[in-house]
Amino acid sequence: MTTTIRSNVHPWYKGVHEWRVKGVAELKQTISYTDPVQGNVHYSPKIMKLEGEKVGRVLWFNYWMSTNKTKGKMRYGGGPPMLEENVFLELMKDGIQKGLFSKSFLKKLESEIQLSLE
Repeated sequence: MTTTIRSNVHPWYKGVHEWRVKGVAELKQTISYTDPVQGNVHYSPKIMKLEGEKVGRVLWFNYWMSTNKTKGKMRYGGGPPMLEENVFLELMKDGIQKGLFSKSFLKKLESEIQLSLE
């Protein structure tokens, strides 16, 4: 889990594979559980705000995970994270507090939430 703000990461999106990390939303505690196949599991989903030269800023949803097979070392997960609603909400709250989202996005989100609650 060495990805930090200002480090470079290399996911592919719209032909770009060089990104600078501008912010990271994460849970206060790693999700931990025991699985009959994987053993002791530690799961750390994240939302990263990335910036690339050709595309601008994007959000990258990813996760890190350790199991008995990795001998407890956190490894990058090869796809999007699977999240329960409460976990997604915690990531969103952390991202909002850290300024990962633009004001215009948050206003649109607020409007959509208000419409869905009517």
